[in-house]
Amino acid sequence: MIMDSEKFRIISQLYNEKFVNATHFGKLIGVSRSTVYNWLKPFNGTSINIKSKIKICNIFELLDTVWSDEFYSKKEFRRRLKDYKKIESKTVIREKNILIGTENEMNSSVSIEDIPTDEVNNLLDNRLESKTSSFKFAFAKLLKDNGRVIEALKVLDWIESDNSSFKYIYENQIKHLKAILLSHSKIVNWDGAIDILRSLYHSSRYHLVEPEIITLLASNYKRKSLDGANSKDEINLEFITSALCLYEDAYNLKSDNSKYYDAINMAYLYKIVDAIEVEYANRVDIETLYRDLNRVWRKDISNWWEVSSNAEFLMLLGEVDLALSFIYDFLENYEVKPFEIDATFRQLNLYIKYTDDRNAKEFLDNLQVRKTIK
Repeated sequence: MIMDSEKFRIISQLYNEKFVNATHFGKLIGVSRSTVYNWLKPFNGTSINIKSKIKICNIFELLDTVWSDEFYSKKEFRRRLKDYKKIESKTVIREKNILIGTENEMNSSVSIEDIPTDEVNNLLDNRLESKTSSFKFAFAKLLKDNGRVIEALKVLDWIESDNSSFKYIYENQIKHLKAILLSHSKIVNWDGAIDILRSLYHSSRYHLVEPEIITLLASNYKRKSLDGANSKDEINLEFITSALCLYEDAYNLKSDNSKYYDAINMAYLYKIVDAIEVEYANRVDIETLYRDLNRVWRKDISNWWEVSSNAEFLMLLGEVDLALSFIYDFLENYEVKPFEIDATFRQLNLYIKYTDDRNAKEFLDNLQVRKTIK
């Protein structure tokens, strides 16, 4: 039976255009050049750790069973290797399949309020141990969606301690959810979230499937810099620079309507930096960004986040009356949830705190009056 290192040597030979060399490949998967050289040595039988195997599969687009299936000759493995190539988007399909399968045990669209409190508590106390890792993952998402983020984080810790292949196959998805939880206002572990998101962004291609991780990483840098400062002189510009670069990366990577979120955050940060370092940003930067965004942005006039973001763009460009008209139209025709408008107020107050922008003050004052009347 051929060893893992022999399999790797054949894989690297057949797909040399992706392997390139030991130095390059070591950087791709986060191991030293000498480690890769050891894998390539003939007849040494060096083992390859599980995480490295998963990364090798991702890079060469191979199914994970390439490692577990047994082969008794190098010739046979070389001949069969093409059978282990992933179908396009195979990883995404497999992720959806396993989560859809959990719906037989729990409907992922259900609300915690639909489940008796005793049942939820029983699951958290002891019954969850007997459930599969895929069930636990679906349950953690359900807890997160219903605001029980501390319990959701506990469930993810259980998954990571399970002796199950799920945590390796879906390592990126587990990390992604954990980063969302650590970023939540009830936990506020920015550094923990940043560490996870950095690993997802730099050590895998997960961001190409889920560019939202770049947005989340940028948001953590933004919050870490702004929320802890008492004045603009205390703002950490290195964090702001990182946030701007990351929001731009996410904006360029996305092709759908979600680009607007990265764009409005970029615009706010441009203006904040402008208040600290004169002429770093100017109206032309935001005008160009807004014009580029509008080429692809199909605004949903019934979505508060999209309407308010559009209005905030106009406010930043000095078009306060026009910005307010979009807000008033929305309030006349749709309901806005308290947490939605409160989030907008927090964003504006934070921005005003560091820039003393008169247009923003006028915009916010009118919004607060309209909210009182409403």
